Amino acid sequence: MTNAKVAGVLSLLVLVAISSCPRHARAGHAVDHCLIDKKKVMRDCWHNIEKNFGDPFPSHGSLCCDTIRDSKDIHCACDRFTAHELTVISLSKFATVTHKCGNGLHAHTCAGYRVPIITLPPPPPEGA
Repeated sequence: MTNAKVAGVLSLLVLVAISSCPRHARAGHAVDHCLIDKKKVMRDCWHNIEKNFGDPFPSHGSLCCDTIRDSKDIHCACDRFTAHELTVISLSKFATVTHKCGNGLHAHTCAGYRVPIITLPPPPPEGA
């Protein structure tokens, strides 16, 4: 019976300890939108940002542009590129793609790359 009482008390103490933890300490299960957006960019924009062969001018209606426009914080996603990813993608192409798609990176440092002020030519008039 003594072991059962000790186990009961320990269980109660563990429960109290867990429930008294600050909310931010338990936020480990929070959704990381930056990482999710970065993974989507790597999947949907690979052919546009690949270092050697990427075409940094996707069409506005492409899956890549949809992903870039839907990104919650494209700057945060840029800062999540891993060292390995940075060896196979071009951040200058990524910056150009973000502008082409309408959610351009601001001039700042992104994953060690200094993003310049980017101005793209206006699209041709409709029907031209």
